[in-house]
Amino acid sequence: MLYFLLTLSLVGLAQAISVDIYPPYPINGSSTAQYTVDGPFDRPKLDFFNQTSYQWWYIDAVSSDVKQSAVFVFAINSIGASGDPASPFNVVEVNVAFEDGTLGAAAVPAGNVVIATVGDGASGIFNGTGYSWYESSDLSTFYIDINDPVNNITGSLKLSSIGPHHAQCGPATKGASLLVVPHLGWANSIPDADAVVDINFNGKPLKFTGVGYHDSNWGDQGLLEQLGTWYWGHTRVGPYGVVWFDTTDINGVEHQSGYVSKHGAVLAESCGSMSVRPTGQNSTYPPLPGASPSGFHIVYDMGPAGVLEVNITNYETVENTEPLYERWVGTSVGGIRGREVHNGVGLYEWLGG
Repeated sequence: MLYFLLTLSLVGLAQAISVDIYPPYPINGSSTAQYTVDGPFDRPKLDFFNQTSYQWWYIDAVSSDVKQSAVFVFAINSIGASGDPASPFNVVEVNVAFEDGTLGAAAVPAGNVVIATVGDGASGIFNGTGYSWYESSDLSTFYIDINDPVNNITGSLKLSSIGPHHAQCGPATKGASLLVVPHLGWANSIPDADAVVDINFNGKPLKFTGVGYHDSNWGDQGLLEQLGTWYWGHTRVGPYGVVWFDTTDINGVEHQSGYVSKHGAVLAESCGSMSVRPTGQNSTYPPLPGASPSGFHIVYDMGPAGVLEVNITNYETVENTEPLYERWVGTSVGGIRGREVHNGVGLYEWLGG
């Protein structure tokens, strides 16, 4: 937290800071959600949080050899997001995978949440948890500071961005849509990053470099009331940073969003041109509850930039809440058709069904 306060103070000398505080309980009334780019990109997207409105900030990293990973979720009204009435209202969740194949998970209920916005970046303190994050005003850096006495977790995660942020179907220009399906927003602040992780998880070290990612989701109605299914994920395969979001709404209508950068320069960002389909066992589409595939096949028609084709193969399930949710780390192989084939790693998930 000290890092957070000192850094924010230094940045604030040159730029205006706005600060919002959210209590650990719902506020009565109808909250208003922002579903277009208007103002700071990573700021909270609701004016307040009632029984059903929610937002989370998601951060992950996977090692270059795919054997280690870390995922952090900072959530306001996790009940609205998960539909689980036993979940804390404000919470920090942590999931890690170690090189020896073991997994670790922790969750800490939070008191008041303080979100400070400077430029396009948002930084947060989840009081009572020992977790805080700092994000630079230009979205180039994301840093999590960890001192969790409840679960005996300490350390840090740092992302250094490669490639600019984006909206649902293109550049993050004013007025661009952030709507995935009705009542579900998505802001991808760091599509591809170099990650450095140095954590001690209850006496066990987790230390690696690799590929990282950060985004945020929110809604003004319960998530599972609006969503059919989603395939979401990211990979760095050779020089290409790839993000996919292939979703069905509650009526079964498919919505596709794709993003590809090469060495940090955007090649394509659009909707309706990237198909994500399961492969191997349980490759039925749309997915069936509890039926996990072996991997995914991604095809993205980028127009003049060519057709990107990537195969993802599961290496390890790093989180599983049957029958509606599973997250994996895996290896990727692919590139632009007719050109060099590359290898990489990624982290991805399936939700719904």
